[in-house]
Amino acid sequence: MKKSVLILFILCLLLCTCGEKSPTMPTPPEPPPVPECEKNHTAQIMFENRSNTNTTYDIIFDGSKLTTITPGTKSKDYTVAAGAHTFLFKVTNTSTVACTKASPNLAQCHSYSYYCTY
Repeated sequence: MKKSVLILFILCLLLCTCGEKSPTMPTPPEPPPVPECEKNHTAQIMFENRSNTNTTYDIIFDGSKLTTITPGTKSKDYTVAAGAHTFLFKVTNTSTVACTKASPNLAQCHSYSYYCTY
């Protein structure tokens, strides 16, 4: 009888401990969110007017007027597609090109600043 109680006790002990959950590895942290510029393949560009002759410039970006900047000012930052573009500074309301046409290749998630001193 003592032997059967001991066997029964050992079986109960084994069955009770076998059902326990083993410790698990902690869940790894979530990866950081992907930056918008990476998701959308964009860059930032800004223009500055450093005119020595008090001239206002129109910024022609990829063939269209993007903005006008007065002497001593900067444009806002523009979000544009990363890659190849063309732009030039023109004297406002004329066909006079103030600075040489530029054709930068803008890298994704980078910021650029361009200026003219005509």
